[in-house]
Amino acid sequence: MDKTLLILGAGIDQIPGILKSKEMGIYTIVLDGNPNAEGKKYSDEFYMVSIKHFEQIEDFIKNKLSKKVDGVIAFGVDIASIIAKTADILGVNYIIPYNSAKLSEDKFLAKEFMKKYNIAIPDYKMVKNVVEIKEFIANYGLPVVIKPVDNSAARGISYVDKMNNLEQYYNYALEFSKQKKVQVENYLNGPQISTESFVIDGEIYNIGFADRNYIDMDKFLPNIIENGGDLPSIFMKEKYKIELTNYLKVISKRLNIKNGIIKGDIVIHNNKVYIIEFALRLSGGNFSTVEIPKNTGIDFIKIAIKLHMNMKINREELIQTKNNYVSLRYKFVEDGKRGIVKKINFPQKDNNMILSNFHVKVGDKVSSKTTDHAKRLGFAIAKGNNREDAIFNAQNYLDNVEIVFE
Repeated sequence: MDKTLLILGAGIDQIPGILKSKEMGIYTIVLDGNPNAEGKKYSDEFYMVSIKHFEQIEDFIKNKLSKKVDGVIAFGVDIASIIAKTADILGVNYIIPYNSAKLSEDKFLAKEFMKKYNIAIPDYKMVKNVVEIKEFIANYGLPVVIKPVDNSAARGISYVDKMNNLEQYYNYALEFSKQKKVQVENYLNGPQISTESFVIDGEIYNIGFADRNYIDMDKFLPNIIENGGDLPSIFMKEKYKIELTNYLKVISKRLNIKNGIIKGDIVIHNNKVYIIEFALRLSGGNFSTVEIPKNTGIDFIKIAIKLHMNMKINREELIQTKNNYVSLRYKFVEDGKRGIVKKINFPQKDNNMILSNFHVKVGDKVSSKTTDHAKRLGFAIAKGNNREDAIFNAQNYLDNVEIVFE
């Protein structure tokens, strides 16, 4: 295959995408601001370019790129609009229009869009001060979530079920907003589910569903921290899949997406699907690269690469051939444990372990408080004969990882 793919990002999450591209016979040019990025060694060409700053990407394309590129992609990085702009200057047929990508990166604009087209969402409001938060609570009640409109990985987000410390939560969200904009919205009770869907020739194909695990959320409040998830979903009934499909049809049509990927965070509340957020990109956290393929047998990343390179996709590739039990769990800083990591002892992996990795390394300084998803120490993904078995296998591995602090 005489094709070249520009890949934005070479971190641990991006390695499966780089390897899949090479497996498909595609030449890979990979950019990352970290000169020692893990994916560098798997790339055909690697350049130290920040993927969060479009000006650097543009300068690279104009002055250093010497090979024709057939497509551009990012695996699990929240830069949909940068991918779209990059595709424009490359002149490749990118699948998400720039204006649509830009809208999807702003939680408030995305909510306004969904409200306009009658998609079920939590009540929400952009707020400029604590007085406006109090007014929202007076109208809609508690609990609420206070969040920045333009960040990810639970950064700057607080769960609020009392009228105390509102100024603190508002300032916390403001600190993590690039635009200095804060949103408040109702917290809807019910199972939360991560979804990942393809739009192909205008048709919706819902491929991935993972039940998000918030069983231990009380330990982290007011921060909202997820501890992995489980596939297949036990909550995503056919009725809800139909509701989700109808919503995604509206989103794709109104945002002019004939081919693309839609990542969703949904909640089943009062027997109805509500969309908390959606993103026009591949998910991170190994959901699209590892969990969905292991659960369904569908080569999700291969299909995504084909979409980004305007290659033909056979409908047979979208047929689920497996329904395996897969669970993801995270390792957190234990209460009272903090300081410099002196040593990490890992247990031996058995055949049930699919993948594990630790972000924290020897010499790193860690705190005793997990405030967002980026501060989780590491993860394990395991399979099992049933859901409980898969959960046990993932958690048991993590429980036997010993972190020694100085």
